[in-house]
Amino acid sequence: MRVHHERRNRAIKRALASLALLVLVLVGCGAAYVYSQFAAASRIMEENALQSADMGESLTEREPKKPYTILLLGTDFRDGEEAARADTIILARVDPEQGRVWMLSIPRDTRVEIPGYGVDKINAAHFYGGPKLMAETVTALTGVPINHYAEIDFRGFAAMVDALGGVWVDVDVEIDDWKAASGLPLADREPHIEPGYQRLNGPQALTYVRSRDFPDADFTRMRHQQTFFKALADQATQIDSVFKIPSMMKDVAGYLTTDMTVARLVESAIDLADIGGENVETATLEGEWRSPYVWLDEEKKEQLVSGMLEGRRFDESAVEEPEEIDRATISVTVRNGAGIEGSAGTTSDILAALGYTITEVGNANQFVYEETLVVYSTDHAAAVQVANDLPKAKVVESRGMYAFSTDILVVVGDDYATWDTAMATPQ
Repeated sequence: MRVHHERRNRAIKRALASLALLVLVLVGCGAAYVYSQFAAASRIMEENALQSADMGESLTEREPKKPYTILLLGTDFRDGEEAARADTIILARVDPEQGRVWMLSIPRDTRVEIPGYGVDKINAAHFYGGPKLMAETVTALTGVPINHYAEIDFRGFAAMVDALGGVWVDVDVEIDDWKAASGLPLADREPHIEPGYQRLNGPQALTYVRSRDFPDADFTRMRHQQTFFKALADQATQIDSVFKIPSMMKDVAGYLTTDMTVARLVESAIDLADIGGENVETATLEGEWRSPYVWLDEEKKEQLVSGMLEGRRFDESAVEEPEEIDRATISVTVRNGAGIEGSAGTTSDILAALGYTITEVGNANQFVYEETLVVYSTDHAAAVQVANDLPKAKVVESRGMYAFSTDILVVVGDDYATWDTAMATPQ
């Protein structure tokens, strides 16, 4: 009986050892595959890479762990051509801490002043001066510093969609547009799409995001692009899609022009890993069509741009702030988020003197906060009011990432040290 027991134990150990070896082999093969795909993508991308000299001062250095902007362009480079106009122009802002993305579409016919070339359509900037002039023109139009630039041509876009196995999209209207499909070789074009919820392959997706055969032309097209990117954000985070990313990078690399290395692209992919479509804010710069230009609504533009930069929802940026709320009705938790002795207590004293109801004062779980945050779950207006009563405070939606039971949570950051000393004595 004892011999049988020992034999069984040895058999189990051998089986476990074999299983462990198999897992190691599979992991090793997987790691080798991923490395080979990314290495291949890196080699291909080096041919199209934008160096700092290519972009001059049109890009601004990105701060680690801070929100950053990317100018995304879709272009139609044809064989034998050395320059192309930008067909799709999107200014995106990524906030890794909040797990949110803002995408602001710019009509390609927007009337702008192109530095060195005078008044023209914004998409002509790429034709005249490539990525550098395009970035300079968008910054001049919006006032937004651009940290990164990424440009993909139509064949690369279709290849990306096919590499992911297609993207499910609710198509709202029948599309039959040979012109929109013309970015691909004739045999690959799919100009016709029926309405309804369906998986679009690469050529179909290209037709969907390019077609402007509508009464309002570019504006419906930009709405379709925003719908597509939200769907892509939802589906790209699924496990089966994540495993396709290495090969997708290799397939798309030859069609991609960017200042980012593969390592930086992977870093951005990690930033975006948990961002679903509900966390992607989309809007379009609106204006009036007066041939041959779209003349932007300047006031609306300022509202949308400020909303994006301040981390608000686009639909909130165009709404005036509500009237002042009775401070006594707003309950507040204050936590020390930077380890500065007395900062939570002093901040709670300031807020209490202003009339807020302070229910808890203490320390955050970690002393890692550089900025003072005013966090809310549902009451954005109350958060704005509290932020306005504190210097340098940033309004942040909780989205379940912060634990507190009051209306508002204030996390005092390292910037507390720079506050005006007069704030320590409430008036």
